[in-house]
Amino acid sequence: MKTSESEQPILMTIWFRSLGWLPLILFVARFVAYLQLGQPSQMLWMCHLSNLLLSAGLFLANALIIRLSVILIIFGIIPWIVDMFVIRIVTPVSIASHLGGLAVGLLAIAKVRARPWSWFAALLSFVLVQFVSRLATPPEFNINTAHRVYDLWKNTINSYWLYWVISTSIIGATLWLIGLALSKLFPPSDKQCSTRA
Repeated sequence: MKTSESEQPILMTIWFRSLGWLPLILFVARFVAYLQLGQPSQMLWMCHLSNLLLSAGLFLANALIIRLSVILIIFGIIPWIVDMFVIRIVTPVSIASHLGGLAVGLLAIAKVRARPWSWFAALLSFVLVQFVSRLATPPEFNINTAHRVYDLWKNTINSYWLYWVISTSIIGATLWLIGLALSKLFPPSDKQCSTRA
């Protein structure tokens, strides 16, 4: 996706691009924590990868990557909170990774503004990462619920593929709602609207 002329001054500034260091540092800190546990594959959770995506979007000054990563970061907050109650493990690195990424993401989306179809790019990214997780991660971790029904639903749904269809539909609807909320909070500027192809 080509960046519009009105977005160029914001995206090309050194300070804006340098924001990419913050989510990258958060991603690396989380990676080191998982390395110490001997579980590097845990970094494929979408909530962690969304920080890496945000970092890349900022460094590359790519508005689409920034937008889809912010939607995924916000989405990742929901299961993270649920997991804190289910597994009862909360670490400073985990808090910094999720809330720090959220703070940088909101700052970035306030500059590049939201667009209506960014949620769909976020959904495609999630499905791709889920597929990679199924191929490349140990089934016992169930990263991105790529191997089996999420534990909270295992007594309700027996078929993984039925669960996948239902959960992907719910994820898509949630990403759409997040995208809609961001479009209301951070609508395109008048200049962006007038230069949109």
